[in-house]
Amino acid sequence: MLRRPSRLLLALAAGSLLASLLRAEVAAAQDLVGCQLVGATLQCVPGVTESPQQQILQLEQQISTDIQLEGTVQQRINGLQQLVLAGNAAVGTMLTATAVADAQAALPTANYHWYRLKPGQRTWVLIEGATGTTYVPGTLDVGQNLMVVAVVNQNGQVKRVASAPVGPVR
Repeated sequence: MLRRPSRLLLALAAGSLLASLLRAEVAAAQDLVGCQLVGATLQCVPGVTESPQQQILQLEQQISTDIQLEGTVQQRINGLQQLVLAGNAAVGTMLTATAVADAQAALPTANYHWYRLKPGQRTWVLIEGATGTTYVPGTLDVGQNLMVVAVVNQNGQVKRVASAPVGPVR
């Protein structure tokens, strides 16, 4: 003879199932970077959402913005095809910046600024006093990449073009 389960037994089973589901939800919430479960609410660091998909979209947008910002250094200087660095990236060896221009181009006088980038960093640092078309790397440059930026005032607009980086300096 089959008996119907009592309401109490059904309520206990439902409660146990609900508790299991909540524990799984809490464990998943704790895995979200920048979020934690406080009491019964999920709290995230400002700018971080509780949705992993939303976090991925935000990171992709930040990367896209960074790439766009890096590209803004490359502005076209009328008549300049490229800025080339010649020489070995080694301590005591001279590096020379050469402007490759169109045959008929009359380039304005450029100011040159040299920069170094430490491994693992994203920000180029100006090398104080390095302002000409040549630069001789020193011991401070060992292990770092170098580049030069030509800056001109062309028709009232300041324009910049960067060379390709060289290095790391040996």
